[in-house]
Amino acid sequence: MDERHEPMEQAQASEPVAEAVAEPVPVASEVATPEEVQPPPLGPADEVEALRQEIEHLKQLSEEYLDQARRARAEFLNYKRRVEQELEEFKHLAHMELIAKLLPVLDDFHLAIAHLPPDVADSPWVQGLLLIERKLWSVLEAEGVQPIEAVGKPFSPEEHEAVAVSGEGPHHVVVEEIRRGYRLRGRVLRPALVRVERRASPPETPGETMTDGKRGEE
Repeated sequence: MDERHEPMEQAQASEPVAEAVAEPVPVASEVATPEEVQPPPLGPADEVEALRQEIEHLKQLSEEYLDQARRARAEFLNYKRRVEQELEEFKHLAHMELIAKLLPVLDDFHLAIAHLPPDVADSPWVQGLLLIERKLWSVLEAEGVQPIEAVGKPFSPEEHEAVAVSGEGPHHVVVEEIRRGYRLRGRVLRPALVRVERRASPPETPGETMTDGKRGEE
């Protein structure tokens, strides 16, 4: 009976020994020292090559930044030029609109002066009226407004607007100005309203003639 329990006691006695063998044992050769982690020191040739590569990289960066700066400057100059042109066009359009609104006032002055009775032409209030008309015209003229010549000139669709056409012939000549036209610094601000007459011979002053299908044809 004692012999049966002997192996069991021997097995229990051997268990602590097995557990002690299973524990990991640190090995000194597996632990890396700080000296082993650091890369080996560079030699003179390696240092020169590393500096050369760094310089090339910096040169590429500087060229890229310089190219970006040039592009940004060019875009800014184009934007500035475009804004200035738009501002000038806006000023010009506003200028034209204001002057165009003053032209009917000038027309009223011309109409009143054309129908003045002869017996009051020398009166002070008529002279004052003429003075106001001259002041208004001097202001418009200083801004670049010029009248369009019409009577006796060949009909020009760009400068004249025909309200009546009479006669026969290939040449169209302006014979009457119903409402004066004006230019503003070389551009037609308002065409002149005219009466056109067809003639067989051209006018003395050479110019463009109105062909069939042009404005003013009746």
